[in-house]
Amino acid sequence: MLEIEPGAKVVEGTCDHCGQPMTRVTGFVHRDGCAYAVYYASCYHHAGHEVWIDAVFSPTWDEGTDDHLTFGCRVGRVDGQDEPAASLVPAAGGWGNSRVFGHKLSRDEALAHPMLAEFWALVDHVLVHDGVVADHLYGRDATF
Repeated sequence: MLEIEPGAKVVEGTCDHCGQPMTRVTGFVHRDGCAYAVYYASCYHHAGHEVWIDAVFSPTWDEGTDDHLTFGCRVGRVDGQDEPAASLVPAAGGWGNSRVFGHKLSRDEALAHPMLAEFWALVDHVLVHDGVVADHLYGRDATF
């Protein structure tokens, strides 16, 4: 069972590309009571509302261990869809080379990775249970 730890960090800012307001949520997810993943959900107003989610997984979360693995996706408008849709993207593309992300999967690597279903389950959980993200995508002011 997935659970978002209370007290996610929410930062308001401005998009470097378009100058529009944006919000970034950094949250921790537990699975069955144990540390499981960290997610970064960046909420933008690009051609409607969209969210870019990067999720970092580690089997140990031990300090100094280089075992982090990061998936990335974009959730938002997709031609031919009435609701937001999720698409894999290269992980943590806008984050530089921070060690926290470990191995940042390319789209092709993510498609072939055995943890892909776990990533999509985490994304679904964030879209439903993170209030900031859910309101951005599905709230009364959301546009596609």
